[in-house]
Amino acid sequence: MHGMDEPTALGVLPLIRGLTTVSAAAFSAEGRLIAVEGFLAAMLPAGAASAAFESPSWSELGALAGAAADEPVHAGEIRLSPGSQAVNARVWRTGGAWLLVAELLPDDVEPLSRATVRLSNDLALARHELEELRGRQSASEEQVRVLAFADRITGLGNQRAFNQAVAAEALRTERYGQPLSLLVAAIDEFESFSAERGSEAADDVLRCFARVVCNETRKTDNACRVAPNRFMMLLPHTERERAAGVSDRIRTAFAAASPGIAGRLVTASIGYAAWHAGDNAAALADRAGHALAAARAIGGDRVMVA
Repeated sequence: MHGMDEPTALGVLPLIRGLTTVSAAAFSAEGRLIAVEGFLAAMLPAGAASAAFESPSWSELGALAGAAADEPVHAGEIRLSPGSQAVNARVWRTGGAWLLVAELLPDDVEPLSRATVRLSNDLALARHELEELRGRQSASEEQVRVLAFADRITGLGNQRAFNQAVAAEALRTERYGQPLSLLVAAIDEFESFSAERGSEAADDVLRCFARVVCNETRKTDNACRVAPNRFMMLLPHTERERAAGVSDRIRTAFAAASPGIAGRLVTASIGYAAWHAGDNAAALADRAGHALAAARAIGGDRVMVA
């Protein structure tokens, strides 16, 4: 995938117009404010806007330069000076441009609102359309290698990628005793939705779920689509309590985002399990799978623990 350039970042800003709690700004690689929409216009100085970043600072954000094109390098609270104004934000940095999408933090707004999820979806779709205009390039050997481990529809890892990741994490967990959790998810009534709406609409729903998963997991986590309607999320250094929180955020964010993609509410169920002493990869996957089956058996749209 091509990196974000200045036209790509600018193409996202019109999506903000008309929203009151969400704002966005595009920056050059040096921290110069290129364009802004929404309340950030009153918080960012013209020109060298990088000076307004208090926590994390612009230089601290700059150290996070290794993210993939669709993955934010920062997701969480950012404080801007003067006044140390806090906003909930996601920052993308790829190629020669930066994009900041921010949300005000009233007490009754969840950290990831429906508007932020919609903007993430629109960003991915806008980037996809721009890449189609650039035309196809011949695949390099590295691209071929990556494709061998990628799901064609969602861009997540495939079964091969999951097998490799879980084998490595299981060895690491056994050796060092670090916590490890596994989430297994499925979209509720996906088969009937696909039969009713067709494969193209079903693929859109799968991609929407994958984007939500990427938003709610870390770079160090491994998210894979291992079957037509089964996703595995391997979370290293993650206790069972945090796995529960990640699971529920994925569930609620997908329910919020799905009407904009499917035209109606589509939900997902998730089962999760934490590594036990003496476990192996198969036992961990079986427990999480049984939890998912239990969640779906009692109506879906819920999270269950093994």
